[in-house]
Amino acid sequence: MLAYGRLLRLSLAPSAAADIAAGVVLAAGEWPASWKPYLLMLASLCVYHGGMALNDWADRGVDAQTRPTRPLPSGALGARSALVLASTLLLAGPLLAFLVAPRCALVLGSVSLLAVFYDIAGRGPWLGPLLLSACRAGNLSTGILLSLELPVLVASRLVHPVVLYALYVYSVSRLARLEDAPESTWSRGHPRLALGLAGALLTLVGLPLLVLLSRGPDPRHYPAMVRTSAYVAAAIALAGALGLLARSLRGVPWSRSDVMAAVGMALRRLLAATAAIAAQAGTSDGLWVAGAILCGYPLSFLLRRVFPPT
Repeated sequence: MLAYGRLLRLSLAPSAAADIAAGVVLAAGEWPASWKPYLLMLASLCVYHGGMALNDWADRGVDAQTRPTRPLPSGALGARSALVLASTLLLAGPLLAFLVAPRCALVLGSVSLLAVFYDIAGRGPWLGPLLLSACRAGNLSTGILLSLELPVLVASRLVHPVVLYALYVYSVSRLARLEDAPESTWSRGHPRLALGLAGALLTLVGLPLLVLLSRGPDPRHYPAMVRTSAYVAAAIALAGALGLLARSLRGVPWSRSDVMAAVGMALRRLLAATAAIAAQAGTSDGLWVAGAILCGYPLSFLLRRVFPPT
């Protein structure tokens, strides 16, 4: 069971579920009194962790050289078992989403296909991060589409947090590409590390600004709950950015463990980003969902020692 948990990277499960929760409450303004959001979260988890398992299956040859303790190169699990599990989860996710709404299944099915393409062939230095950012943007959009039709989402202000969220994931993905780079690249590439972290930092801080941009020029005219939500979103995003800022200002040469620690931190900060997005709903339900999402951070932090996120 430990080997399967490491294959699926279970420490990142709260982040995948948080995308759906944030999208649902952002679009609806309230938490629906039905089973549909929970089934969407389960569908998202299937696609997310199925993609992680397929990633390990595709990388099993490289991991034998760089990460020999991973479940497949270590022999803890067989390659065929990993492929069957990955395929099952990647197919199950869109099918479960179809039970909620066909439009949700369409977007989550697209995320599943993009994940497969990334794992098998889309590992370029620019294409890879673009595919990963599109996957997470699609995951967030799946939650939004519980309440909205796809054309309405594209034409509404709700597309703005989706785009910013994608930029955050893109920055983190560019940073993660240095995990397997030679040590000489880390020392020479320190500015690149700083730029990757700074890009993530800027998009994280930019998320709560969308509240101001979308509701008019004068915050004094906002309803009290909207003002409170804006302050909460800003506090969440800034708190989440502090660790990334400290990492980006390091002036010493990096090691592989430093890079992996920075990437793991940035991945856990996805929860801060989605909590800030949920708070932008401007309702009490939005604040409750934001708080629930943040509860996933200590859980993810504790699980990372058993199920490493990278």
